[in-house]
Amino acid sequence: MTVRRVVVIGTGIVGLNVGLRLLREGMQVEFVDPREPGSGASFGNAGVIAVEAAVPVGMPSMLRGAPGFLLRQQGPIVVKPAYFLRALPWLLRFLLACRPHRVERISESLHAMSRFALEDYERLFADLALEDDIRRTGALMLYHTPASFEGAQAAIGLRRRRGANIEVLSEQQVREMEPDLGPVHKGLYFPDYASLDSPGLLCRRLATRAAELGAVFHRAEVRSIAVADGRPAALRCADGRELELKDAAVVIAAGAHAKGLAADIGCDIPLDTERGYHVEIESPGITLQRPVLVSDGAFFASTMQGRLRLAGTVEIAGLERAPDWRRADAMVERARTAFPGLRAREWTRWMGLRPSVPHSLPVIGASPLVSNVYVACGHGHLGMTLGAVTATLVTDAILGREPKLDPRPYAPRALRSFQPRKRLPETPQDSLSLSR
Repeated sequence: MTVRRVVVIGTGIVGLNVGLRLLREGMQVEFVDPREPGSGASFGNAGVIAVEAAVPVGMPSMLRGAPGFLLRQQGPIVVKPAYFLRALPWLLRFLLACRPHRVERISESLHAMSRFALEDYERLFADLALEDDIRRTGALMLYHTPASFEGAQAAIGLRRRRGANIEVLSEQQVREMEPDLGPVHKGLYFPDYASLDSPGLLCRRLATRAAELGAVFHRAEVRSIAVADGRPAALRCADGRELELKDAAVVIAAGAHAKGLAADIGCDIPLDTERGYHVEIESPGITLQRPVLVSDGAFFASTMQGRLRLAGTVEIAGLERAPDWRRADAMVERARTAFPGLRAREWTRWMGLRPSVPHSLPVIGASPLVSNVYVACGHGHLGMTLGAVTATLVTDAILGREPKLDPRPYAPRALRSFQPRKRLPETPQDSLSLSR
């Protein structure tokens, strides 16, 4: 059967990219999401397109520091004690992924995707007349002490082995690039990185262009996927409706909410929620020319639409726990040290749910057990970076084309025991056709 209609669950940066690529291929595309496009994790990130990213979250040094996850409740990486038992399977897989030989392989696969990040975005944006949304600024990574720079050598070595374009800068060179910075020991400059003036605005523009190209947007929360005869038959929604698929293909790009939906179509995805925070400071008194990663403070700082956004931290605490705003406010205090001229009198706070897998590699590809269903989730810190490349991989899979890179490292694994959810009996008053 030739698929002409695709239903994309999720309107974050990944889902929107997938839908737009399929629209440009002449497909009929429909999006399903309970929220406005780009209002989840895609709204609040640092706006960085990390070309040639090659460093996973888990590194060998974390094998030695794992107990500190619980002890440093205001550190850059924490696991909330009340969530520890539920997170334990994810944490064990995370620690296994920190072994040196695993880190090397993960780095190779991350780089294989991210080296196409800007190329695929620029191709898409040129096609959609959105070229001005990307700023070719490069990015800086700062180290304030000799010890922190020494501790970064393993990550720098990974990048160099992948052939990444990076330059080591002296304090003077760093200050020449960003005069508003305070004292630093060393800096890394990534000239090929790009940035966005507003990730949320970009998502809204992508959604507008998708609608102009004929996409249909449905406001609904998908709770499960029903399967019949080895194919997706309907989407079951939180309000009781069943959304008919009528031979459509389905792409699960639901971010932190994708795990259960993926299990419905036979995919075992070790997904958990990595909560990230940002603050935006009004009238900060400083302007950065490019994103700056303050490594000692574990946050990115970017000037966005005249405000200073500080984004970062890793918190494993699940989907339901209330935000710990102390983690957001702590970034402001660390920023005062990094930027002596910062005026931080008023700021807004935000918390978002990153969809993270233990090995830092997104899960992308067809379900091994149910036809015409595809997964695109688990991007962690690299959703914005890998959105367009993910769309390329998913589109090639749906259309049966030869992929531009080896898709096997990202392919979803089959559940060992899989019982597909059956369709509910027909109740026309509670159904909604997704056909156009």
